Amino acid sequence: MLQKKYFFIFLLILFYPLFSQGQIINETQTIEQLIEEIAASSDEELDYTTLFDDLNAFAQNPLNLNIATREELEKFQFLNDFQIEGILNYQKRAGEMQTIYELQYVSGFSREDIKRILPFVTVVPVNETQLPNFKKAFKYGSNTVFLRTQFITQEQAGYTPIDPFELETSPNSRFLGNRMKYYARYKFQYKNSISYGMTAEKDAGEEFFKGTQKRGFDFYSAHLKINNLWKFKTIVVGDFQAGFGQGLVLWSGLSSGKSSYVLNISKKYSGLKKYSSVDENKFMRGTGTTVRLGNFDITGFISQKKIDGNITLSDTSNQESFDETIVSSFQITGMHRTPGEIADRKTIRETIYGGNINYNFKRLKIGGTYVKTTFDAVLQKELKPYSIYAFQGKENEAYSVDYKAYLMNFNFFGEEAMSQNGAYALLNGVSVNLASQISLVALHRYYSPDYQSIYAVGFGESGTTANERGTYIGAEIHPYQRITVSTYYDAYQFPWLRSNANAPSGGNDFFVQTDFTARYNLFVSLRFKQETKPENTSFDIAGIKPLMLVTKKQIRFHINYGLSKILTLKNRVELAFYKKQDENAQTGYLVYQDISYHPTRLPLVLDFRYELFDAPYDARIYAYETDILYGYSIPGFSGRGMRTYLTLKYTLIDNYIDLWLRYALYHYTDKSTISSGITEINGPNSSEIKIQLRISF
Repeated sequence: MLQKKYFFIFLLILFYPLFSQGQIINETQTIEQLIEEIAASSDEELDYTTLFDDLNAFAQNPLNLNIATREELEKFQFLNDFQIEGILNYQKRAGEMQTIYELQYVSGFSREDIKRILPFVTVVPVNETQLPNFKKAFKYGSNTVFLRTQFITQEQAGYTPIDPFELETSPNSRFLGNRMKYYARYKFQYKNSISYGMTAEKDAGEEFFKGTQKRGFDFYSAHLKINNLWKFKTIVVGDFQAGFGQGLVLWSGLSSGKSSYVLNISKKYSGLKKYSSVDENKFMRGTGTTVRLGNFDITGFISQKKIDGNITLSDTSNQESFDETIVSSFQITGMHRTPGEIADRKTIRETIYGGNINYNFKRLKIGGTYVKTTFDAVLQKELKPYSIYAFQGKENEAYSVDYKAYLMNFNFFGEEAMSQNGAYALLNGVSVNLASQISLVALHRYYSPDYQSIYAVGFGESGTTANERGTYIGAEIHPYQRITVSTYYDAYQFPWLRSNANAPSGGNDFFVQTDFTARYNLFVSLRFKQETKPENTSFDIAGIKPLMLVTKKQIRFHINYGLSKILTLKNRVELAFYKKQDENAQTGYLVYQDISYHPTRLPLVLDFRYELFDAPYDARIYAYETDILYGYSIPGFSGRGMRTYLTLKYTLIDNYIDLWLRYALYHYTDKSTISSGITEINGPNSSEIKIQLRISF
């Protein structure tokens, strides 16, 4: 009854803001909204550090639109190809902008689009391009240090006392380290010319300056990046990311997918990028450079690092593999908390090298990519019917040709790739601006079941760039000045089996969202999404699990509104439905109230949320949360209960020292224990504390 009472209270207050007055949101809220939209397309835990870095850098040093390049504009994930092309064309046709408000004359920009980009751009006279001045860089560059700790306040099973004899028989039943998670980061940045830094992290449960971690942190990362030095467009040393074309051969880092930005499905901002995050897998360690020779950009790179893997005994019956190390799988969690996890730590040496050549001529770009990956062990997975085409062995290579062409109101893009075994992956698309109110995009992909490229991240429904073909159609419509309708339909087939489908199958996604912006203080969004595809049943018929059609639906109503210059409120109601053919439907809901308080007379930013949810696991709902800077929280809600958090940022010394504090709490009304195994909490509550200090100089 208590849950229902609060639910109806939330419904009553949802419509109050239609009559409120307020102000425009700041750039931090804009960044959070962008990340939430990108995260909405995937259940996977993604790394948003690069996106945060790019947008925060532009918030502090806005991009001059008079000299902005395509590569720089592509860092704005919310801009589509038409808007980027519109800015570049305006540079050529109209010359230097005199005021930022000339954006209203740029093709493809609505009032809402201009409001979104304003915190990150500026307009100033063009100065003659100069090489990086290292003396000036060290004098005027910015130095930033981050120190963070976080921990779950309740005791988890892995930290409880245990009898020594029991521990000896079950060594993986307890963590070796304490419950604290530590994070430290230093970065130096001078405009877009020079960047270097170091990052270190210790996960909860890992040892720290003792035992197996006498060197301190479990993970260290460092990088140096220099841009536009003579003929060198980019030089990276240390840890970096690389991505080319549409990601069919290589793409490490954040990747675009299906989201409310329905036109933004072609990958942008390709090339070499610095790496400064703590994902211990999706990066490269070595060196790379891009040289610009006339209309050609030539990139080469080499990476070598140790990765985690499960080592198995050699097969003595196979003379060829007798002296080889054999691994059954790679480990990607980055966790090294127990003897079993430590045994898998850095057991395999991975070497990656390759390159890319791009020819850029006016509105045409053609490229070619080659990548080879080698391990000093043989990957030998346990074969199952759905995985017989998966990569096995010691080395793999892939190559591709990609293109982008702009012709009148059309933008053509694509990549055609082939792997070492002769299998191929094809992706081709086109977007068109029919009128100022209507834009369309269409994409077709075909990934052979046996296509193999280890770091491929192509657009698609499944998590691997293999065993899929499909067609995506999206549209963005502006029927009235303050209304935007975004929609897409994606139909796909899986020619071979999947882990949860014992036969070739197919499905489709449908999405539509209507956004309404009134003045500068009110934003309303209504979303509907439906996904339909077959999965295995939970029962056998003659030893076979037949397929049953599964339908998932989500309905979301979201509203942001400013009550004053210092107070902003957000409300959301989201419903989820899960229906497996011939079984009862499962339904869930989530509702929350956000309060953002930014007083003008105090160096304080406060974000509070109170949230109620009731959803089965299959109908779970994800919601982005305001967190500390470079801390990401996008939990999935299942079960019945309440969640609340308070995030506080206090500026101790303006432009020099900032402090973040965050407390978040789950309270379940349908559970007496949370999680299971080594992470189990005895009780209905789970809470976490985060503390972060930023020092700038």
